[in-house]
Amino acid sequence: MPVTEYPIDVRQVCIGLFVRLDEKGGEDDVVRWPFPRKALKITDEGMINALKVSGVRHLLVVLDKSDGMPLPLPLPDPGPAPAGTAGADEGANPAGGAPRATAPGFRTPVSAELKALKRETLERNRERHSRYTQCEAQYTKSVAQVAALIRRVSGKSADAAHEAAQVVRSLAQTFLAQRDVLLNVITTKSQEDRQHFHSLNVTVLSMMVGADLGLDEAALNALGMGALLHDIGKGRMPATSLGGGQLQLKLAIKKYYQQHPLVGARLAADFPNVPRAALPIILQHHEAMDGSGFPKGASGEGVHRLARIVTVVDRYDNLCMQGGQQDEPREQEDGLIPHLAMKHLFNRSRAKLDELCLSTFIKCMGVYPPGSVVQLSNGLFGMVVSTNPKRAARPSVMVYHPEVPRMEALIIDLSIEDGLEIRKCLRPDDLPRSAFKYLSPGRQLGYYADAAPQS
Repeated sequence: MPVTEYPIDVRQVCIGLFVRLDEKGGEDDVVRWPFPRKALKITDEGMINALKVSGVRHLLVVLDKSDGMPLPLPLPDPGPAPAGTAGADEGANPAGGAPRATAPGFRTPVSAELKALKRETLERNRERHSRYTQCEAQYTKSVAQVAALIRRVSGKSADAAHEAAQVVRSLAQTFLAQRDVLLNVITTKSQEDRQHFHSLNVTVLSMMVGADLGLDEAALNALGMGALLHDIGKGRMPATSLGGGQLQLKLAIKKYYQQHPLVGARLAADFPNVPRAALPIILQHHEAMDGSGFPKGASGEGVHRLARIVTVVDRYDNLCMQGGQQDEPREQEDGLIPHLAMKHLFNRSRAKLDELCLSTFIKCMGVYPPGSVVQLSNGLFGMVVSTNPKRAARPSVMVYHPEVPRMEALIIDLSIEDGLEIRKCLRPDDLPRSAFKYLSPGRQLGYYADAAPQS
């Protein structure tokens, strides 16, 4: 991970900053640099005064090695300066000589809205970025594994169940070992793998709920296997059903879509290593507590307890997905943003879902699920990237700031920054264009379970 550093004005220097000479900033700054070393920490007022009288105008601050944030840049005096004078304000040269202009609109990423961030936030930011990148890579690898095992299931390979068990075991070990779960958001670049991302999303989130409900290892393993394979019956429409006109085709698609849980359960039953408790999950993940589901119209206690978990998560992830599968009815053209998908589940689907599973899912995901677009109380726009199970209203937020490169975006943990809070949730379309491009909200989401440090 590259060191995070930014250019600042000399007037922003304070004790505790680790600074270095910006050798690209101009020959004058190199000549006037007052210290024997090109990089060092500012430890006293004498060093600050030496910088200010040297004539150096700009330097680089290394945030990872600093004890705090630079001072905000002072506002220029709006009144006209007397002719022939130049003080220590905008454009002046403290060492004498011709004034050296500061670029119009010069700003740094450490203006007032970021100045108050705590040292702990800065220390953890680099480490969080590192784990975020690792999770993204691991998730992408897991999706490739899911795609491969689904192909083997289709070919009735004996290795399919073994590979599925390996994926589930890896996730189970994470959840069983660490109750605090970090949910990372990544954007997918391949719409072709949508079904595989969906399968892994449902597995991860279902196991999160199962762990919170206190399932034992065997039940959690069965839950993971059933969730991973819940849609294997899709896309198996007989070729003889594809004839006829457009209306007949639509009717055939609807008919076989409603039969895919039954087809999938029969297929999974042929694999000896699939836990028997996983089969009801595959069969009943579209059943509803009020009896309005399919393929059997089961209701209440007739719906398996593990299937109830997957039903909640499957509905949520489908609401968040962009577009929809061609063989399933769409609730809308575009996916809902996460907090609206959660609201939809609670307000419009509550009667169809198990109350305990739904409430546990909402608790696990937090008031602001990963992917939610928010505005903080200091005015910054951001996107929730991980939840805090112990403090549901205070997640971690990746914030947009125009001078911070996106690859180095600050991730603010609101459980640490008690002076900040979420002011409101936003639709992605309500963001300024630059913030929308930076945060890239509203795309298909992927989650990966990783042990998070205790807050």
